[in-house]
Amino acid sequence: MFKQGIGMIAILVFFLSACSDNKAEDDSKGQEENIAEAGSGEIEELVREESIVEQLESGKLIDSRDAMKEQQGGIFVADVGLEEEQMESSETTYDETTVEELMDEIKRLTKETNKPATIYKGLVYLLGSPNYKQAIEKAEAFEPEFAEPYLPEPGKTEEEIANEPQSGKAIILLDASSSMLLPVDNQVKMDVAKEAVLRFGETIGQDSDISLVVYGHKGSESAEDKELSCTGIEEIYPMGAYDEAAFEQSLTTFESKGYTPLAGAIEKAMEMSRDFSESVTVYIVSDGVETCDGDPVQVAADFVKDNDTRSVNIIGFNVDQTAENQLKQVSDAGNGEYYAANNADELKTTIEKQWLPSDIDLAWAFLKAPDGWKTLAEYERFDEELNPIKKMIENENNRYRQALQIIQDEQLVENDVALDLQYAINEQNQVMNNLMNDFRSEKIEEINDRAQAISDEVTAWTEEMKRLKRANE
Repeated sequence: MFKQGIGMIAILVFFLSACSDNKAEDDSKGQEENIAEAGSGEIEELVREESIVEQLESGKLIDSRDAMKEQQGGIFVADVGLEEEQMESSETTYDETTVEELMDEIKRLTKETNKPATIYKGLVYLLGSPNYKQAIEKAEAFEPEFAEPYLPEPGKTEEEIANEPQSGKAIILLDASSSMLLPVDNQVKMDVAKEAVLRFGETIGQDSDISLVVYGHKGSESAEDKELSCTGIEEIYPMGAYDEAAFEQSLTTFESKGYTPLAGAIEKAMEMSRDFSESVTVYIVSDGVETCDGDPVQVAADFVKDNDTRSVNIIGFNVDQTAENQLKQVSDAGNGEYYAANNADELKTTIEKQWLPSDIDLAWAFLKAPDGWKTLAEYERFDEELNPIKKMIENENNRYRQALQIIQDEQLVENDVALDLQYAINEQNQVMNNLMNDFRSEKIEEINDRAQAISDEVTAWTEEMKRLKRANE
């Protein structure tokens, strides 16, 4: 490609120099005779060279990022790779042969034309960067990488659920002791609890792996069945992703029958969680106190001991004051929350609205949004893509200046032409740097818009959580 470029420009210079305005008509006839005597291959080459001259004259200067990407590599740097061109060295070096060939090309170029704009386009043809397209498209593909905030809410779409980061493990402990057979609002407590737990499973299953454990559903309330009932604690939905059909089916596999091994149920959750590295949240739905001689307060304390990513939360369903006092003690010991649901509607509402974040959590919720340092880090990450392009522009500009130095040293053009060529080089360099500055402004705006969108999401979520907390007070 390089040799062909030299030969093509040489033939052009010879052919065009014969067309001087000072030549007589005989010279024109002599030229026609030369073309007539030439073989078909030579004529094709002359025509081909003429088209390249026309391209130089008609070629457009860079005025957009797309135009930068469309630039073809100069014949002397066509094989220069992207990484090589982005190196810190600001001076391009050539071997002796290449220097001679480059000087020959520049001499031919300046003999062909004294127009600064055309000479500049010729320098681009010889020394222009071949790598703008690859580098700019890589930078254009940059996207902000802020961590998505964890903002759990009920009623998400399947797509939202699939893209939501997992928050950990959730274990629902459901009291199925005989007291759950008592009526509330003309319904059986157990039936109301199953319906509410089904909805609750769907809510927390959007953000966590989930398990359902039942206790009090073995034996009976008779003394001879106490051991069976107190030890009959069963995981009926194995820990895993929420599956609506399977979860609903698990709720049909038991009935209320016996004692209330609350401490044993929490111990079961502790045993299940032994090897979990994620956070673990226990949710208990109960209507009474421990009746199997255990100490649920102590077990809850043991469950969260030395682990601030675990908690025990309780809904007391239609309980008396004694039961409520104990259940509150259990939730306090387990670093959790206690909620009272005195009737069927309150149980459904409390569970459907899920365990809401604490006032402290809401006070610090703004930390879920990107702060100034994280935004600045994204600026810097984009600059890692942009700065090498600016280095390419600088190195390309230095090549043009080296060529200009050759032109001046060899006195290949008049001083005013050299000055205009220098101006053209400087102007195009400024245009390209301005394009990159505009490009950076676009990406900075994109980064800021994404950070603001996340901040707006966090603010909206915080306000909604506060509203739900006020509604439940």
